[in-house]
Amino acid sequence: MQSSTFPTGKGHISFSEVKAWAECPFRHHLMYVEKINVYKDNPYADFGTILHDAIELFLNTKRPFDFDWINKNLEQTWKEKGYDTQEYINEIKTERSSNGWKYNHESCQDYQVSAKNILSDFENFMDETFPGWEPISAEFELGEKIDEDLKFKGFIDCIIARPKKPGSNKVEYWIIDWKTTGPNGWFYKKKKEFLSLAQVGMYKKFWAEKNNIPISDIKTGYVFLKRGAKPGKTCELLKVSTGPKFLQKSTDLINKMILNVKKGNKLKNYNNCVFCPYKQSEHCNGNGW
Repeated sequence: MQSSTFPTGKGHISFSEVKAWAECPFRHHLMYVEKINVYKDNPYADFGTILHDAIELFLNTKRPFDFDWINKNLEQTWKEKGYDTQEYINEIKTERSSNGWKYNHESCQDYQVSAKNILSDFENFMDETFPGWEPISAEFELGEKIDEDLKFKGFIDCIIARPKKPGSNKVEYWIIDWKTTGPNGWFYKKKKEFLSLAQVGMYKKFWAEKNNIPISDIKTGYVFLKRGAKPGKTCELLKVSTGPKFLQKSTDLINKMILNVKKGNKLKNYNNCVFCPYKQSEHCNGNGW
């Protein structure tokens, strides 16, 4: 569905788009309205994609993880994109150094070890964290109506059901998003930021409405899949409290974003220049305050 009124030309928005706008309306304009693509492949995102695919297959089939397939997939991706080449390593070191950061290279073999450790822990982690759990859906697609022109589009990584209490016939649902991270998970500050947590809140709102399920019966959280962590400590649940006030705040953010994009408002937020892909380019000076 194409929108004749929304400036992006699309008939839907996603959490990623809302987040981009909330961080910097001008970045959103460049990315979604002007459609200037400056995205660069990186090993962190590709590792996350491969783990997501492996977990999705496990949830849908309950077959054991195929570590040979995972290792070959990692090897092929790293070879195609040159992540272990000195040229790529130097490029990332230079980029990180310009922001005052250090870069410690992880080889394809390091990622393979991390994948094995995470996925070897995964089933026990789920059983211990969500006793009696059953998978409902993996990569559940949302396409829910917001107004006459727009839908909210998203893919919920995992939906499970489990008894509210041991032996109970009453069920609670969990909406879970997998996040691949470093060995320590998210920083404390990020665990408290509304924008970092809003994704599962938005997913809960639309999934509850779609299936006519009381929001009190739905829990939400992120599961950190921690690259480089020791075996037995690679998976961690961050529970997110998404009650009525949180969901209303999420709705308000969506509506505010839609209204401002329709009006063509695209102010620059210089507080969010550090990680911006357009920083100090022909599109934006990105010098910050």
